[in-house]
Amino acid sequence: MPATLGNSSLVATHRSWTVARLMRLVAVALLIGLLFVCGIYDEVIFAALGPAWQKAATALGFSEQLARLQQGISGEVVKRSLPVVATYALLYLSLALLLLRLLLPAHHMPLVLKLYGAVIATYVVLLLAGRLTGNVPWIYQLGRRLIDFLVSPLPVIIAVCLLRWYRPGPVRPTG
Repeated sequence: MPATLGNSSLVATHRSWTVARLMRLVAVALLIGLLFVCGIYDEVIFAALGPAWQKAATALGFSEQLARLQQGISGEVVKRSLPVVATYALLYLSLALLLLRLLLPAHHMPLVLKLYGAVIATYVVLLLAGRLTGNVPWIYQLGRRLIDFLVSPLPVIIAVCLLRWYRPGPVRPTG
């Protein structure tokens, strides 16, 4: 009798593992689909976010400050409203990071976050350098390319390919 109980326990564990794996695959497929929809219909998303941010800024009394901030930014950096672009980037990066969390082992996430953070920090440094050098166009264009790279499926593909099979070698004592 105990053997039967043990076997049914194993079958139940296997079923719950299979259901969890199926749910994970569905979530991965959904996130991939959302990322591609965001990439394909980015203009539609920008068009929807623009009036929403304009209404919010007007309601909160920030429309003049927002307009002044936008005028201070080079057209090489952003062609649209800064809050609209930031909202889209935040949405896209959130989906990408969530997808990476599902595709990669959990211990890789700190490295992924550091890599994404390094690219964003490099972008900010390029913006500041462009501003300090008198709006040099090529510096802004390089920063723009970094953000365009970050808000695309390419970093997800690269991270999964590099980190999914990454196995650190054995730690050898020094001395």
